Amino acid sequence: MLIRDRLDVLFADDAFVGLYPCDGRPGLSPGQLALVSVLQFAENLSDRAAADAVRTRIDWKYALVP
Repeated sequence: MLIRDRLDVLFADDAFVGLYPCDGRPGLSPGQLALVSVLQFAENLSDRAAADAVRTRIDWKYALVP
């Protein structure tokens, strides 16, 4: 929660524009995906545990609010 409070938006989607195509179905926010990767590494979680944290933990949800 401190990350969100102190840094606001850590990864802006504009930094990832070149990595995504212009056509097709819109994907998930690249900034949020990058933040999930950082939080996953910081807490040493598996992919499944990180996905569970996104769904169930209020601190992760707070950090990921756009």
